[in-house]
Amino acid sequence: MCSRFENKETGLSVFEKFSKDSSGNFILEETENLKQSSIAPTDDIIIIRKEKDTYRIQKSQWGIKFDNNPQSPLIFNSRIETIMQKDYWTKLFRSNRCIIPVTAFYEWKSDNGKKIPQRISLNENLFFILGIYTIIGGKFMSSLITTEPNDFMKLIHNRMPALTTFNNSLDFLNSSDDIAISMCKPFESGRLMQIQIAEELIKRKEQQ
Repeated sequence: MCSRFENKETGLSVFEKFSKDSSGNFILEETENLKQSSIAPTDDIIIIRKEKDTYRIQKSQWGIKFDNNPQSPLIFNSRIETIMQKDYWTKLFRSNRCIIPVTAFYEWKSDNGKKIPQRISLNENLFFILGIYTIIGGKFMSSLITTEPNDFMKLIHNRMPALTTFNNSLDFLNSSDDIAISMCKPFESGRLMQIQIAEELIKRKEQQ
């Protein structure tokens, strides 16, 4: 499960990076500076999706909720196994893929009966979590795709987000369904991953 992440980039900085380093038509629809640390489900986040030949950088709620009933679940993580097995989610994956820019994500590791937040990042400033989105009541809602952990993450949690680097990120939007599914696997380059205790989250909890 991934219930918190960080994105120190803005819609504008993401747009500038893609415009400089990638080919394609990019449109920036989100110029508002959204929450950047300890981003939680129901917060607004930045997603990049493809519409015909255009990549749109825009705002989306993190979490898919089908109605306003308080008892209805908020689906902020989607297991790739479920996506492959259930028709609704399979169709969503085929037509509504997106990538979510992040600079780190968080997991909690048990230590002597306490759960300590861990900040996990790559050795590059910007990377992406693979995702899916839908539109309900005119509002974009998205969910992160999770998969089994790689060797690095096994020591922390039994799931991990499906990750990709900046250089490979648009492949998820442009590839066939089969290739896109094959990208939703444990991140192979575990050597690129880094971990540290998330002091910022600890301090924030102590101040509450």
